[in-house]
Amino acid sequence: MPIVCVTNLSAHSLKAGTAAAALAARLREPLVLCGVPEHEEPSGESAPARGPLNGRLEAEAERLRRLGAQVRTVWTPHVEEALANDGECRRARWRVVAAEGWGGSLWRRAPLPERLARHALAPLLVVRKEGGLTDWARGRRRLLVMVGVDASGDERGPVDFLHSLREVGPCDVIATYVCSPPDERTRLGIHSPVHVEMLDPVVRGLQALDPEVERVLLREVRERVGALPGEGKVEIHLEPGYGRRDEHLLHVARARGVDLLVVGTHRRAALQRWWHGSVSAGVLRHAEQSVVCVPPSPTRALRPLPPRRVLVPVDFSAPSLHALAQARQLVGPGGRIHLLHVHVKRLSDPDWTDHYGVLPEPPAEREEVLRRLRSLVPPEDTAVRWSVEGVSARDVALAICQASEREGVDVVCVGELEGHARRPGGVVRELMARCQRPVLVVPTPPAAREPPGWGFVDL
Repeated sequence: MPIVCVTNLSAHSLKAGTAAAALAARLREPLVLCGVPEHEEPSGESAPARGPLNGRLEAEAERLRRLGAQVRTVWTPHVEEALANDGECRRARWRVVAAEGWGGSLWRRAPLPERLARHALAPLLVVRKEGGLTDWARGRRRLLVMVGVDASGDERGPVDFLHSLREVGPCDVIATYVCSPPDERTRLGIHSPVHVEMLDPVVRGLQALDPEVERVLLREVRERVGALPGEGKVEIHLEPGYGRRDEHLLHVARARGVDLLVVGTHRRAALQRWWHGSVSAGVLRHAEQSVVCVPPSPTRALRPLPPRRVLVPVDFSAPSLHALAQARQLVGPGGRIHLLHVHVKRLSDPDWTDHYGVLPEPPAEREEVLRRLRSLVPPEDTAVRWSVEGVSARDVALAICQASEREGVDVVCVGELEGHARRPGGVVRELMARCQRPVLVVPTPPAAREPPGWGFVDL
């Protein structure tokens, strides 16, 4: 697959062409040099004369051939149409364009790099400082790369792009997740005291991450990044903050002195970009270093693998015990099963106003509940790791969802009483509607069914 470099032969575009040629030579891929006029014109208006521009474009192609790249030239007055219609350009591995040096346009408000990033089918490298990129592509130095990671989302494009970077040369990676401490505490069910002075001084600041929240986020980002091929270190950086993610990413990139910033794009329509904002557009406009904008990855079929971590909500009824037996059949050696009991808060329960962390069972019942949970663990079963937890909550379904996020489980395995899971307010129904993890509802055999009244339905 070729490397495509969009150029208007300005001084900035010549530097971007040098970086593109170095990448193409290192990857042993052809380079398509797509020449465009310095000042774009609306579609339908007369294009500048091609003769002088073609001559300059061929001279630039010859210069890049001397750098070791195999170059083909394409001249067009309308770059988006050319990239969409040329077969080789559509199959591009990377697209390269200079961040600066493009003439202003009264009829188009967005600059060319931003428009290319918005509709790109391949990662777009927007070059600002080409020296480090060129030296890295030629094997003379390491590259410090920062990638914006969505810890709990489904988009893996920016992380998957790191594999392509490691194919070119050694890269040290800073995986950065911008997070809102209050939102993360709500998602994970981490309670904070009303009286802030009750907190440890380390976690008093509103911008600080609680240690329990930080532990979970580090695990989620580490799992999102996974194992990267090639040479280089991987560092996880959590950036607490509010407001626009692009501003926080730029702050970290500037403070760490990174060479390359990698972000994803969502291809939102104009109204959606106005409402939600665009992280990639903000980064492109204000970054001090080169930026790579990665489009959404195509949906890939995943290999069917058995779950490694399963959460089983237990109220000690026959349906929940049957779900526990089913979970043990799902988890293979080396996996983990987490047993969760949710105590529905009563008016007589202790006041948790100044409690920090996950709300536990009431002290009078905690030891007995944990003893009963531990008694469900087969003592001879050493192939699977078991853990137990008792929490208090008013919303049982929400407590189960929060526990599934804290534990990072692959599936929630819950028992069902036939005919009751569909009742309004039923916990099983609420769980299926609200949980971000897969939920396996295990039908209960007729012989093991109980009359209505068990904890997960009648609340």
